[in-house]
Amino acid sequence: MKLYSISFIFGLIALQFIPLSTIVHAQQAGDSCNSTLPLINLTFDSTILQCVEAWSLQNYILRYAKTVDNTWSFILSVPDSSAYIGIGFSTNGRMIGSSAIVGWISTDSRSGEAKQYSLEGRSPDEVTPDQGDLKIINGSLKIESVSSRLYMSFQLTAELPRHNLLYALGPAGFFPSSPDFRLREHRVVTTTTINYNIGPAMSPGPAQAPETKPSQPSLTPSSAYGLSPSLLFFGIISLVTLKFY
Repeated sequence: MKLYSISFIFGLIALQFIPLSTIVHAQQAGDSCNSTLPLINLTFDSTILQCVEAWSLQNYILRYAKTVDNTWSFILSVPDSSAYIGIGFSTNGRMIGSSAIVGWISTDSRSGEAKQYSLEGRSPDEVTPDQGDLKIINGSLKIESVSSRLYMSFQLTAELPRHNLLYALGPAGFFPSSPDFRLREHRVVTTTTINYNIGPAMSPGPAQAPETKPSQPSLTPSSAYGLSPSLLFFGIISLVTLKFY
């Protein structure tokens, strides 16, 4: 009983100092530029792809390469959070006037869909499916789910793709559907610039909407897990008492 009590006490104390973010990230499906792509049946050689952490906050990984003359191949890897994902190519870093590729896999049918959208404004009626000026190679656009991650791959015909890139994550549980395939406003969005020779540079461009959060009291290691310091102290004293029985 004595050894059990001491071990349990130290385990409880250690738990209070494990960051909550560590537990959350451990549960996320991982991918990195050091990982091997788990995809098969690609129409291009994935071994020559360059890789960048495009949006580290949301764990967006972008792989890309010029695979043949005037043909660029892309694979966007994102944790599957039951929402649509998007990558936009902009001439000036703004959402309006850009063209985006958006994909999703619905939770009910697990069927994948990916489309090009023309971003003509901020309202859903101004975001038009199957429109845009990206020259997508026929048959190259697809999205699939592997180990709780979404992999959206496509090929563009371009001498050099636009270097202002937008990334978006849609509202949880919403998937565009026929007949109009309209999008709802994204949950979060960011904009970056990329040098296709060396990788991305984060940029607080105009597509990055300001995020306002209510102020919250800072969390102590114990309160982050719902345990007050006094309750923790009482629990430890109670367990110490057990060793005398």
